[in-house]
Amino acid sequence: MLIHGMRGLGDNVYMRAFVKALPGPVWVDTPWPELYGDLSVQCVEPATTLRTQAKNIRRHRDWQQAPAGLRSVKVAYGKEGIIPGMARCFGVAPAGFDLPDFGASPVPGRYVVVRPVTVRAEWRADARNPLPEYVSQAAAEMRRRGYTVVSVADLEDGKEWALDPLPPADIRYHAGELPVEQLLALVQGAAAVIGGIGWILPACIAARVPAWIVCGGQGGYNAPELITHPSMDMSRITFAVPDNFCRCIQKQHTCDKRISDYDARLAAWADRLPALV
Repeated sequence: MLIHGMRGLGDNVYMRAFVKALPGPVWVDTPWPELYGDLSVQCVEPATTLRTQAKNIRRHRDWQQAPAGLRSVKVAYGKEGIIPGMARCFGVAPAGFDLPDFGASPVPGRYVVVRPVTVRAEWRADARNPLPEYVSQAAAEMRRRGYTVVSVADLEDGKEWALDPLPPADIRYHAGELPVEQLLALVQGAAAVIGGIGWILPACIAARVPAWIVCGGQGGYNAPELITHPSMDMSRITFAVPDNFCRCIQKQHTCDKRISDYDARLAAWADRLPALV
């Protein structure tokens, strides 16, 4: 079977659970072959115009050629939710959400990973983003509690930029310095991860790492119940959802992203965190 996969890093964390359930042999076209390195999967070089994906593709030389005549599956999902949508495409249930063992973290000690709120010129999704002050406040709270805060992004002038206020951090990898193996090893070794909707959510579910996920808008695609599933272990995941959570499906929309009692909710999560690790 040839899987024409989705291209996002988070999408591939979700897809991995389905690929594991397929009878072999399996070929997957993906910008992230690292996510399948411990499986009996052949990775095919994909086509993409997105900057971070293209950078990872260029790191690899050992791409495989899928045999002609394979049955192919194109993976997609919409408003039905990620897991139901992928199950419909793959024709199987997910076999369990996990990650390969990526080894030692590039950062020692007790630390929290934070994803600043960013905008990408090539794929703008401003409506989905949370208010950046909420992410910054969470990072500051974790520093106050004695955690090292590690901020990760792949910023480039004119192509991807962070919104102010930038989260306070002890260590910043903001120029895409970490290859995906080290990035995911960083997540696997973290005490917690903080940020908006994106690849950090499935990565934390798969790595069994606590996460404080701050929602923004565009809830027609990104509501918690659409990006998670009862088959997942959600015991370490906490969502901070706006009071008037916008259910639009627009990338550009003036969604109301305000969260009342945010300080108290954040403090309660931070108090519980040692028991979640």
